[in-house]
This record gives sequence, structure tokens and C-alpha cells, in this order.
Amino acid sequence: MGEFEMTDEIHDDFKEQYKHILVAVDQSDDAEAVGRKALGVAKRNRAKLTLLNILESISLNTSYELMPVIPQGTDDEVLAEAKKSMRELSFKLGIPDADTLVISALSTKEGILKAAKELDVDLLIIGSHTRQGLALLLGSTSGSIINDSPCDILTIKV
Repeated sequence: MGEFEMTDEIHDDFKEQYKHILVAVDQSDDAEAVGRKALGVAKRNRAKLTLLNILESISLNTSYELMPVIPQGTDDEVLAEAKKSMRELSFKLGIPDADTLVISALSTKEGILKAAKELDVDLLIIGSHTRQGLALLLGSTSGSIINDSPCDILTIKV
């Protein structure tokens, strides 16, 4: 095995830091684990950290066999609960002044990509679940974002 030698050119590439990191989380128990890893990356890069949660717009079509789970409550109640959840996450992470966004979009992918572009972030961090069965066939949000992302992506396996 050869030893890796860091040339000045490679060393300069590593000096480039991320300045604004967008962390896309859901309201699951995994959000805190993803947030903690993202916080570590942000601290190492002295970067701004923005927490993002996407609420998918739900449209029912009776021709589908698989129906989405409809959240209980009005749109305003669901939005308020999501904002509260994001605020609580920022406190758990020890960053109560972090920017938190809750966006409604047709799909999680669409919402994340739109936010990444509008906020001009240079790193997107997203949790990635191990897929099995039907979920494996249908794909994943993190997998579908990779090809269209305007910035680097770090996936956290949860």
C-alpha cells in the first residue's frame, strides 16, 4: 500500500470551507441524529446552519392503491406543529437562534431543491434510510435529489 501524500494543490482544495449548510429533516426521531452530525460539520467549517422541513402538499387521487397518510388538523395547525418541531430541534441541538424553515411543496425533493437554490447554500445534508421492500422499488428522497442538486450533498445514514 502506498502512502498518500498531500500536495499543495490538494491541500488548497481542503481549505475551501462550506459557508452555508442546509439540513433537510423530517419530524421523525432520526432528525436529531442528522442535526447533530450536521452541526459538527457546520462547526468545523464555521458555517451558517439552516434547518429545513418540507410539508408535502397532499392531493388525493382515487386511482392510486397506495394513499398518503393525511395529517390530522387544518393546514394552519399542521404548519404550526411543524414549526414548533423545528424550533424544538434547534433547542435540542443547542442552537436556538438557528434559522428554521418549514416549506410546503408538491414533493419533498422539489421543496429541498428549491430551498437550496434560493438560499444559495453550498452543502445540503440529508438523512438516508435503509430501504427495503416497496420503498426500495419506489426510491428515496435523498437518492432522487443527488442528480439535480445545485450544491454538494452529504447523506447521513440513519
